[in-house]
Amino acid sequence: MPPFLGIKVFREINIAEIVPLINWKMYFTAWDLQASLYTEEHRKLEEDSRIILKEIVERKLLKANAVAGFFEVRRKEDSLTVLTSGATESLHFLRQQTAQEGKPFLSIADFFNPREIDYIGLFAATAGIGADELANEFREKNDDYSAFIVRLLADRLAEALTEKLHRDILGGVGIRAAPGYPACPDHTEKATIWKLLEPEKNAGIFLSENYAMIPVASECGYFILHPQSNYFKIGKIGEDQLQDYAKRKGMNAEELRKWIA
Repeated sequence: MPPFLGIKVFREINIAEIVPLINWKMYFTAWDLQASLYTEEHRKLEEDSRIILKEIVERKLLKANAVAGFFEVRRKEDSLTVLTSGATESLHFLRQQTAQEGKPFLSIADFFNPREIDYIGLFAATAGIGADELANEFREKNDDYSAFIVRLLADRLAEALTEKLHRDILGGVGIRAAPGYPACPDHTEKATIWKLLEPEKNAGIFLSENYAMIPVASECGYFILHPQSNYFKIGKIGEDQLQDYAKRKGMNAEELRKWIA
């Protein structure tokens, strides 16, 4: 059972509470620095970044908002019907088609009970409100280095915020999966998350016609509650699955092809 049903909104979350969850290895990787090392270059970058991060926290230069919701669902094969009082919405998933010795062909749908009502969590979170303005301030001072720091810190803060939500709401149980990532590579599924959570109204996060999130330092996805859920990669799918998937979604297969990462 999820901790609640329906939607909860989290506005103006204290950035200081998110900072300890920053993944500095991923931050270094974004700078093309090897994450498994910690050289003088790593140390200097972290030192410069923490100075700006301290200013962001003290002056409240970035805002962090989130919205999360848990919904009843019914599974039919590799799709979920979301049971709401409004219009019927469905979430669709792909399945691995490349053989891995001794392992099943997985789909996110496998982590939901096909015989009775189950539950899924959805989330959208941002730590990037104000990031563009702050980065532009540095650019106006011809300080592109600091502007880049701001953008990448905002990205890592957004990821840290989703980790905080996962821990606070679910105690870290289960996994977070996101449209456009290896286990569910279809970006168009973000549109259904937007219908159900209304992140524009609830968290100030917008979805472009190309399924990009605005502010850029934002994340959205699913909380999967199954205790044996795990991360995996769909990999290459065949034309047969693409056609079936397009039929389930009511979309043109060729149009859909370009949105599958």
